[in-house]
Amino acid sequence: MKAQAFDLQNVRIESGPLLHAMELNTDYLRKLEADRLLSRFREYAGLEPKAAHYEGWESQGISGHTLGHYISGCALMYASTGNEVLLTRVNFVVDELEYCQDAHGNGFISGIPRGKELFEEVKVGDIRSQGFDLNGGWVPLYTMHKLFAGLRDAYRLAGNQKALVIETKLGLWLEDIFAGLSKDQIQEVLRCEFGGMNEVLTDLAEDSGDDRFLALAESFYHGEVLNDLAEEKDTLAGKHANTQIPKIIGAARQYEVTGQEHYAGISRFFWDRVVNHHSYVIGGNSYNEHFGEPDKLNDRLGEGSCETCNTYNMLKLTKHMFQWDGYAAYADYYERAMYNHILASQEPVDGRVCYFVSLEMGGHKSFNSQFEIFTCCVGSGMESHSMYGSAIYFHSEDELYVNQYVPSTLTWKEQGICVKQETKFPEEGQGTLRISTEKPTKFTLKLRYPYWAEQGMSVKVNGEDIPVNVGKSSYLAVDRVWQDGDVVEYDIPMSVRIESMPDNPNRIAFLYGPLVLAGDFGPINTELGSDRAFTSVLIGDRETLTDSLIQSNVSKNVFRMKGLGYAGDHELRPFYPMHDHRYSVYWDLFTSEEWKLVEAEYREAVENNLLLEQLTVDSVQPAEMQPERDHNFEGEHVGLGKIYNRKYRDSWINGWFSFTMEVLAEEQVDLVVTYLKSNDTSVAFDITADGEQLGVGVLESEEMNKLETIRYELPQMITSSKSAVTIKFTSHEGHKVGQVARLRIVKRNS
Repeated sequence: MKAQAFDLQNVRIESGPLLHAMELNTDYLRKLEADRLLSRFREYAGLEPKAAHYEGWESQGISGHTLGHYISGCALMYASTGNEVLLTRVNFVVDELEYCQDAHGNGFISGIPRGKELFEEVKVGDIRSQGFDLNGGWVPLYTMHKLFAGLRDAYRLAGNQKALVIETKLGLWLEDIFAGLSKDQIQEVLRCEFGGMNEVLTDLAEDSGDDRFLALAESFYHGEVLNDLAEEKDTLAGKHANTQIPKIIGAARQYEVTGQEHYAGISRFFWDRVVNHHSYVIGGNSYNEHFGEPDKLNDRLGEGSCETCNTYNMLKLTKHMFQWDGYAAYADYYERAMYNHILASQEPVDGRVCYFVSLEMGGHKSFNSQFEIFTCCVGSGMESHSMYGSAIYFHSEDELYVNQYVPSTLTWKEQGICVKQETKFPEEGQGTLRISTEKPTKFTLKLRYPYWAEQGMSVKVNGEDIPVNVGKSSYLAVDRVWQDGDVVEYDIPMSVRIESMPDNPNRIAFLYGPLVLAGDFGPINTELGSDRAFTSVLIGDRETLTDSLIQSNVSKNVFRMKGLGYAGDHELRPFYPMHDHRYSVYWDLFTSEEWKLVEAEYREAVENNLLLEQLTVDSVQPAEMQPERDHNFEGEHVGLGKIYNRKYRDSWINGWFSFTMEVLAEEQVDLVVTYLKSNDTSVAFDITADGEQLGVGVLESEEMNKLETIRYELPQMITSSKSAVTIKFTSHEGHKVGQVARLRIVKRNS
């Protein structure tokens, strides 16, 4: 290990937006009723519930997952702040879980509907497993992972010895479930999402001293995914993103505890691919929960961008990576994702959190209800906003790494040193480190020189300049004997820069220092108007683009565009606190000459749409409730979303969906379908009308390389004497249906 993180108890965040997020989260944790989260645990243990369970996911097959997050969130926040109320909550929940475990009598404990029966079926080899379904249960091992993790955190962070006893009994119960299964049967079980069971079992082996749990952790090696990563093959496209990341965190822990190098290789390769080839400018990844092809993000912007759980897990993995290698690139990514995704996912007034952090151009953030939904990201949010202190400082025996610039106080007990960091970061890049030490102590202070520091970095110790002889994304090392009262000053000037999509250099985002900037389009209920497709269009030259941004006199990180926006100039402001306005993070940049060509293409598409409107017999907008009801929408393994301000339906692997649409019995009509353009190689499907397959179709029009409209001939033998037909989209085996944004039945244009 190159470095070690400090225990949360030794780091206190003193002010700034991270502290504000922690305070909102503390308030939320205190408002949650533990008895309601425990309700189904007591019910399935044969005990009388003390309160009704919550609704949302807590009333469904994944019930119980929130309790695990809640224990972890309270334990993390107790360690981060010393809040005794949250310690009391942890101890209360652990006591209640002991009652439930004793009532079961065999170590089992769960809030999963039919959980006991389900696992008994698995034990005898009756295994029916799909991506999110195991013997009719919704990801039961994923839910169990949250419980194991909560008990671990209660033991490690809150000092609850009973939690380890309960977790050990639960681990032995799980060992008994798996004991009689063959390797092939276990791999079948692992087809269903199981969270990071390899992680928590490895931790349990370390905490309990029982190596049986290391062997059980090895059982959770999911070869279908991990073998390719071990061979440095990126086959992530089409895979459910957050199903995979916890497996890699588990592999990282297995490397740390067992020393098996192949786990380190898997972890390093996965981190590099996700961060450098599958991530957006805010540090998040995935669209509609799934990875796409590497370096192809341009056509994957919308409401479903950047599931927050994914980044919660990527930051956990990044912390492991840094401890192994000590590379500044890990801390750079951590900073990017912490401020621009995790912090951005919390509503800064009441503390609600996002499932997805939308990157739709002209879109807005959607926040989950705190007491009705209980999605996975509500659960992980309880932890994310409790653990901001976990990756600010790291140390070796004689080195102190300052990885994040956060107003905070560090206690380095082993060295008898206290460091107080004073800064207004991320609003500005200056700060001070004040050293208090019991006696003169020699160590190397390593200050991160960030990747974004285009204007350099300066450091002073007790007022004297320190030579900066390193470059960006590295560390400035100050090696000396430190005295009580020493003062280190750092200045990292921030500047505006642009970053491009990997597959489209003309789709750009603006950043100021570490902060992603978003164009402010006004309150959410603001109509973007008929030119909404142009709202995120900029006309200018890349080399001089930032010269057209005027810095605000009031706030250094707010800028006004000057003559850039085709549909009007906008203010650019930090993305993370934006919560009640529409925005764009990404912009399409054109020179004046390029725009003349694109605009003409768009206007032609508008004219084609007007003609289609005149010829339309029936139309349906997918993913809108009433139109779908009116057209008898049906389907299996179906998805939905919104991108480029267009709603759509698509499918997951082996899915289908259909609509019933009006036709003319005695007149020739065609089917016209508008698709969102995509490079997704997993898309392949057929279209049928009343069971008859339609032909390939011809291109009707294109729109700014975002949409394409295809016309399919409907033979009169299908429509004759009918008032309606069923249009069905069916994926090929192992493939998906593409994104369908509009369907029309139109008269043949003669």
